[in-house]
Amino acid sequence: MVGVSVAANAAGGTGCKTLTYPLCARSVASAQIVDNSIISNDLSPQLRAAVNAPDKYGKAGVSAEIKPTIIKTLGGKYFDGFTPLGTFKLPKGTWLVNTSVTFNRAAAGVAGSMPQVGLRIGQDPNASGDAKWGIDVGTVGGVAISPAKGHDLFGSTVKVVTVTGDTTVGVYGFGYNQDQGSAGSGEITAAASIVAVQVG
Repeated sequence: MVGVSVAANAAGGTGCKTLTYPLCARSVASAQIVDNSIISNDLSPQLRAAVNAPDKYGKAGVSAEIKPTIIKTLGGKYFDGFTPLGTFKLPKGTWLVNTSVTFNRAAAGVAGSMPQVGLRIGQDPNASGDAKWGIDVGTVGGVAISPAKGHDLFGSTVKVVTVTGDTTVGVYGFGYNQDQGSAGSGEITAAASIVAVQVG
């Protein structure tokens, strides 16, 4: 259609009064483009690469399922009594970590037991100061579970964490009591469903 000119409504104030092929820059508005009338081969190499590039964010994911496990110890010092529940790995990147936890009273006990599940990176019981605790990637707990056998308690948390390489996340069970005692030890299970989505 070389040399063909028709009346045109120029887009973007380019000043084009006629539609000549090849088209003037910015002479067609997006509303004037018919669906599927432009294919990737019509685009510049740079724009074609951008259109065809996969969007990795929000698609890459890591998941972990923690089966119901008895929390052996409530009360005392965390590092003296936490129960390892499992681990999972996060590849390099920034992750949105979603954790959903179900506690169950497997045996009847006294009121006031507050179980919790914690996700941590790089904790070291032999270190000192903040290094001992590592990085918190989500903690669920802080509310007392019913003392009646069979009752459940639910909780969830969402955290954003950035790791610089493949990193192991530890999942731990623990808990406290209102009187700082050991009531509830060995009586409460914790199960968790963890989904991490890459956001950066």
